[in-house]
Amino acid sequence: MILINKAEQYIAKIIFRNHILTYSGQQFEDFFVSIMRKSNPSFYSVKAYGNIGDEKNDGFDRTTGTYYQIFAPEDLHKDQTIYDAVKKLKTDFKGLYEHWNNDVPIKKFYFVINDKNKGLPSPIHKAIIQLDKDYNDISINPFIAKDLESIFDLLNWDSKLDIIGFIPDEILPVVEIDALNETVSHLMKVELSRTSPDSFIVPDFDDKIIFNGLSDIVKNKLVTGSYQENILVQFFNANPGVREILQKKFDALYSQAKDDISDDQEYFADSRFYYILEKACHKNTIPIQSSVFVLMAYYFSSCDIFEEPK
Repeated sequence: MILINKAEQYIAKIIFRNHILTYSGQQFEDFFVSIMRKSNPSFYSVKAYGNIGDEKNDGFDRTTGTYYQIFAPEDLHKDQTIYDAVKKLKTDFKGLYEHWNNDVPIKKFYFVINDKNKGLPSPIHKAIIQLDKDYNDISINPFIAKDLESIFDLLNWDSKLDIIGFIPDEILPVVEIDALNETVSHLMKVELSRTSPDSFIVPDFDDKIIFNGLSDIVKNKLVTGSYQENILVQFFNANPGVREILQKKFDALYSQAKDDISDDQEYFADSRFYYILEKACHKNTIPIQSSVFVLMAYYFSSCDIFEEPK
């Protein structure tokens, strides 16, 4: 029996919610499908075929007559996007009814929308309500981020790991030089446009943790990562110029994290931490994640990621 501690459960929740905030389009559809497949063996996705496509069916359960159609824009709350959502709801349901109702009668229909936990605009709610009235023998409802999270929460631990990937180990091993080289090489190639001026402030470590509202879980990662700073110093001394380039890379990653994860999100500071970790890791292995943790601890201390205490 695998014993899962609260820290691992918390991290899994953070990573799941980060995917909700950052996934759109096909990436979100694949994410949704992977969760539904794990939770319901009777769920099948429908792959587009030739000129007929998926015939307005992104996934269904034939045993219950339940169908799903997915809409996952980058920003749901733009006027044009709301208009497109309402149009897609009506058009896709009509097409679904024409192509599938005779084969597997539709009993339930869910319009799956990644609302990024912000809620649905009223025109979409009203369009769904009206469609439900028009087809009074079919239950028609929205399916938003919180609904997907409820399903994810019920999955067993192995299924969660299959969906969100590797959960960082509590104990940070000694950084492997090959993994550090591989990580740095990856980060040097990543195109990140936004940077800020060099920081010369080195604040008190604990003050910065408290000021940014980071949890003890993240604090422990940063503290243990800072213990290996001497390895980084040796690496930077042997590779002139890399320190300054990586400084700008991590600053840009933090700027992206702030753009995608607003201050009103629950656990926003920790979410930004794991956002940077995932973006900086080109693959989920312990050596690669360990090298990123050490780099993040270094640039946290020098105030290149997260806010300087005021």
